[in-house]
Amino acid sequence: MIRYKKFWLVWSLIYFLDFLSKSWVVENAQKLRYDPIVFIDGISGREAFFEITYVTNPGAAWSMLSDYPEFLTALAVFALLAIFIFRKQLELSEIPQQLIFGSISGGIAGNLTDRIFREPAAVVDFIDLYFPVFSYDYPVFNVADSGIFLGAVSYFIWSVFEARKEKLNKELEPSP
Repeated sequence: MIRYKKFWLVWSLIYFLDFLSKSWVVENAQKLRYDPIVFIDGISGREAFFEITYVTNPGAAWSMLSDYPEFLTALAVFALLAIFIFRKQLELSEIPQQLIFGSISGGIAGNLTDRIFREPAAVVDFIDLYFPVFSYDYPVFNVADSGIFLGAVSYFIWSVFEARKEKLNKELEPSP
């Protein structure tokens, strides 16, 4: 496990930031539900571009699969187990993958903790963004969601660069 220090560092950072922020939000839920904290004032008649509020979500992103919280719990457990079981194939001994999968796993664990220990089995969301250019109110999310998203995007970008690097190396190899 010592060889995965960066993985555990990022995992811990995401998990505990998520836990602390959700704990604060739940403690202040009554106030936040009716009087969100505005960090960046709104544009185009909307009250805020960025605010902290309180909602719960029994589903996944965009409330998908809201009627199947048990399935989402099982899926989270399966994903964490898969990352552990396939750690060699995922090359978790490499630093970029430790950072990427530490972020994803910390986020999954944060939301899984909510699903298991909060009643009802729902995830606490509190970051509310509004994009006036598109008149789009982005679904409310949390720190764990951010970790999963940033890890997934980072993995995609890393995969593209690795594929290009492999292609370039093949082109530069001398022909037999």
